[in-house]
Amino acid sequence: MLTLRKKARLADALLDDYEEVITGYIVDAKIVAGCLVGDAYKAWGHDEGAQLISGSITEVIEYDRRWLVKTQDLECLVIVNFASGGRRALLHLINLFETAQLARSRWCLH
Repeated sequence: MLTLRKKARLADALLDDYEEVITGYIVDAKIVAGCLVGDAYKAWGHDEGAQLISGSITEVIEYDRRWLVKTQDLECLVIVNFASGGRRALLHLINLFETAQLARSRWCLH
């Protein structure tokens, strides 16, 4: 269930312009086993507020004041807000991506 604050953050995210084709907006986002998990809104193939478990994350893009997450399934998801511990998990994943980039891995961060 969306609180008033979460609704406002979702509305704000929906009104932003992105250079990527956005396939969904994720509320209460967290990272689990290299995948993005949260409640999906305006997501292709998902009901409003249904839990989404993305494919493996391949790229994380810091876009203005938001995070965009690209997956192996060619999704580009906007993180509206984080669940408890979600931001820390994303920052840990970014650290892993940066380390992988030094090793010339296919994982990347922009």
